[in-house]
Amino acid sequence: MKKQTYFICLGIIIAAIALGLYLGLVSGNPVIPAAITIAGIVIAGICHHHVTEVMDDDLVSTISGKAALAALEITIVIAAVLFAGAMTFVFNGGFGGGFHTYDNGSVRISFTQFDTITHGQFVYRDTYLIADPANMDADDFWGLDRIFSKGHQVKDFPLAFGAAMGVVVVLLVSLYGAFSIYYSRKY
Repeated sequence: MKKQTYFICLGIIIAAIALGLYLGLVSGNPVIPAAITIAGIVIAGICHHHVTEVMDDDLVSTISGKAALAALEITIVIAAVLFAGAMTFVFNGGFGGGFHTYDNGSVRISFTQFDTITHGQFVYRDTYLIADPANMDADDFWGLDRIFSKGHQVKDFPLAFGAAMGVVVVLLVSLYGAFSIYYSRKY
């Protein structure tokens, strides 16, 4: 196989992986993108193995190595900054609730999430009015559940995102260390 055919093969693989990611997101099925990505990696390896022309020399290998190292360093720094930012948001702030009674017997329940980084500004604020607290119905219970669950969900995504960035940093640094040791012993 010629280099040009190999690069066309890589382009098709990238398009197939992008399509697989789209189908996985639309269908909510993580197996589709995982299977297509694994198949793409295997096919790319097979295609690379069958290239008959010279793919690179020492200069290309040196440049690729330096580019890969620079990309790794920048990725680690960006992921570490995102980790720190997300965790700062998650762990600085608080929540509060309250209620106000009216002369007609109704009660307004409130729930807030605030952030101390932005000087106590509200990240989330919602209220629910219970017209007759002595005779609450299912709508009242679901309304209360909604304001409290949405209020706590405000910090769910930053927590998960921050944890993922922390794992990425640890994983990349660990892999870099392991491969550095491996290649220093090999060469």
